[in-house]
Amino acid sequence: APLGGLLYTAFDLETTGLNPREDRIIALGAVHLLGRRVLKGETFEALLDPGRPIPKASTEVHGLTWEMLKGKPRLEEVLPAFMAFIEETVLVAHNGAFDMAFLRQAGVEKTPLVDTLLLSHLLFPDLEDHRLEALAERFGVPVLGRHTALGDALMTAEVFAKMIPLLEGKGYRTLGAVLRACAGLPLARLRY
Repeated sequence: APLGGLLYTAFDLETTGLNPREDRIIALGAVHLLGRRVLKGETFEALLDPGRPIPKASTEVHGLTWEMLKGKPRLEEVLPAFMAFIEETVLVAHNGAFDMAFLRQAGVEKTPLVDTLLLSHLLFPDLEDHRLEALAERFGVPVLGRHTALGDALMTAEVFAKMIPLLEGKGYRTLGAVLRACAGLPLARLRY
């Protein structure tokens, strides 16, 4: 399928920590893209009660505390709506292996996944900084709402939209070509 003709869902999540087996998802954010067009009116956002305190180190990253999240829905209550939102779309995430490890723990097995971190390594192999903020700056995408699930999802969507013509220019015109090229990168073998 041609890259520019697909419906995508760029998504991000915030967590209580870095271990998918022990930590919990506390925020989900997503936005649809049709090819290179970010559909800013089609978003999904949810804050979730993890059922336990959030470590201070995690709160310092995303600003979310358990006090803020107490009484919010649990993941299992929100997951059906999220699954409906991503249905029949191709997922896009930055450092998607991390996000997918948490979703797999929640029982979500959704493929394919386009990872903008891998795409950055594919497009810019000599670049030293492949963080989402660095890519946003490179492409002139505003860095708004950093480390909020929806803010990062929107930024990922905008970055991916800017990557599509570069990928096409390098001969990666289909989703299959992009996925095969990314699978061959050393970083693609790292898993959470």
